[in-house]
Amino acid sequence: MTTPTYIGYQHPVFQVEVTAQSLGDFNLAIAAAPEPGQEHLAPPTYMKVIEGEHGSSRAMLEALNIELRRVLHVEQSFEYFLPIRVGDVLEVVRSISDHYTKKDGTMEFLVIESRISRTDQQLVGCSEQILLLRNI
Repeated sequence: MTTPTYIGYQHPVFQVEVTAQSLGDFNLAIAAAPEPGQEHLAPPTYMKVIEGEHGSSRAMLEALNIELRRVLHVEQSFEYFLPIRVGDVLEVVRSISDHYTKKDGTMEFLVIESRISRTDQQLVGCSEQILLLRNI
């Protein structure tokens, strides 16, 4: 049986506005207290909230007919280029950049890349997520 390749799949591009409510909820969830006067700035890991707004990994996997029970999260990394602020409108592009196997095909991996930009096309940050697809 040939394993399908998912490289090149791009989830529909979407925009997200950063709100004070969403940022406050995130800070509360991670038990982070912003520095005085910095309440309007998002920590780098807030990019995960932005990704999940309309383009969650789950939505991508469902679009590719990959059963969620097969999926394990392996790794997540972020590159942060510009500050994210309350009021920013951000465009999110998520795509599958790699799909490979290890251990003679018994372990299958997907790499999901995200690019987050302001509406003026300034790149705010990137992330890379690696998922393991179990053969069950």
